[in-house]
Amino acid sequence: MLTAPALAPPRIDYGVTSVGDLRVELEECEDGRSRSPKVAAVYVNDEPLRPSARFWTSFFMRFGIGKSVFNYFDHAEVFERLAARSASDRLRFAVERSDGPGSDGVGTLLAVSNPTKAVVKQDDLRELLDRYDGDRVTYHNGVVESHHSPRVGHRFHVSGDAFANRFVVRTPVDGFGQPNIYLSLLREVCANGMIGEAPAFRSQLALGKGEDQVTYSLSRALDGFNNDEGYAALRQRFESAAESWASVHEAAGLYSLLAKLTGGGDGGGNAPRNFGTDGASADGLFERKDLGTHLLKRFHETTGDVTRLYGLANADALSAKRQKTLPVKCKVYDLLNFATEVATHHAGPAHARRLHAWAGELVSGEYDLEGTADQYGDFQDFFVGDDAAKPSGEDAPKPR
Repeated sequence: MLTAPALAPPRIDYGVTSVGDLRVELEECEDGRSRSPKVAAVYVNDEPLRPSARFWTSFFMRFGIGKSVFNYFDHAEVFERLAARSASDRLRFAVERSDGPGSDGVGTLLAVSNPTKAVVKQDDLRELLDRYDGDRVTYHNGVVESHHSPRVGHRFHVSGDAFANRFVVRTPVDGFGQPNIYLSLLREVCANGMIGEAPAFRSQLALGKGEDQVTYSLSRALDGFNNDEGYAALRQRFESAAESWASVHEAAGLYSLLAKLTGGGDGGGNAPRNFGTDGASADGLFERKDLGTHLLKRFHETTGDVTRLYGLANADALSAKRQKTLPVKCKVYDLLNFATEVATHHAGPAHARRLHAWAGELVSGEYDLEGTADQYGDFQDFFVGDDAAKPSGEDAPKPR
């Protein structure tokens, strides 16, 4: 497992302002041709802050506008018009501050929200997670992620591997959004965690309004959370994954995602920080391109090279429909294990969430070649002894 340099946990400060008190500093465009100049800083109460993507998303949602508005009006004019139309509107803002090594002293402006909405404060959440033994607690970009065991912790086996039920709580501490609970499975042999990031495996917690005791909903969930039906469904999908050959389409989807993520960084511009201690959670991989190359090589070893298997110059020569009917040399279960291995042990938080989202979407639907491992026990069985399983037509190359 790769580890990042130790970083001090960030501090979240909260305040209230009005849109009329916001001011933007733009970077000079070298070519002078950019229609959307980059924002260097947003001034809040005359303090320069580094805006995050989360700030702009929450700002657009707060006022019902889109980012394209800045293609036609400058930032000062937009803020001025919003202030004129909503003079009494107040904004609660959250600022991430870090005093750790390498910090430039400039805070990061996280989300803005309605001051009348409840917000989970950083200190309250830390105390709550300590009380309920939160595991692998990490912070990234205004959101705290913690892993927990349900009250009744069932264990089971799939394809010879031992699994245990878990659940993951993602709690925004900047006031934007509600806490979400995701069903999760822990593959105990290598401590891989698969998070079911799909609507079918997600629950959302309501926090109330204003100064309501927001930690009550969270403490109740942490104390008594269980979802037998959800865990049974997740287990069934994993068992089916072990009995289903992966299709070219499914393998290509994971390969495409891995190729995008190996471009560098952590997907959010910030290194992950451990929420509860002075240590740091694992980052790695995406700042080391040699590991990215190694990863893609191992992926091809797992699935087989599609271009060689089917005699193609490029796998894109196959139509999407044809890709869903042709297998690669591994099961869907192997793809899930590959994705969760990378997400758990090598990826930063933003990249890990995208990998878990891919896995969650995959298991929440029907696999392209559902149950085919029972009918075709070996990869070559697809192409011998059953004409219905053989590719046919001009666009279906024969395997070598």
